[in-house]
Amino acid sequence: MNTFFDNSFNRNIVTIYPGEYYVSKGPEFVSTILGSCVAICLFDPHNLIGGMNHFMLAESGSDGKPSEKTGPISRFGKFAVDLLLDELIKAGADRRYLQAKIFGGSNVFNLPENSRNQIGSENIKFAKKYLAELNIPIITEDLGGVPSRKIIFDPATFKVLLKRISQ
Repeated sequence: MNTFFDNSFNRNIVTIYPGEYYVSKGPEFVSTILGSCVAICLFDPHNLIGGMNHFMLAESGSDGKPSEKTGPISRFGKFAVDLLLDELIKAGADRRYLQAKIFGGSNVFNLPENSRNQIGSENIKFAKKYLAELNIPIITEDLGGVPSRKIIFDPATFKVLLKRISQ
């Protein structure tokens, strides 16, 4: 995680990296760059609190459990969502009101659709399925395709600035 002051926005921007998440009531922004990874932004519009995660893989292996070899658990979908959800609730969010915006899941290597190495597609499927299981509606998504994305999320308003990055 890295924080810097951005003169054009006149506020701090917290940059998160794969396996990280951040929760805030503002006024800072949260930013990340995505390829095949997915970022989920969650927001409680009643309590004006939001957060974002950045996960690399839907699951950690054949048994779905992380190990010392796979690194931090927050690199994997379910753990990344659960950790973000826990932090939001600790900070005052009400789970009943949460809404989601999801981004990423690019096919950055432009592999054929039938390739078994479609990490981005697997991440997208996981994110949609798990949010549905949690009864958290997805109100915006920008997923798949080839370009990478940079997103800047305002946790206090749920607005997201999106820039597609050509390879």
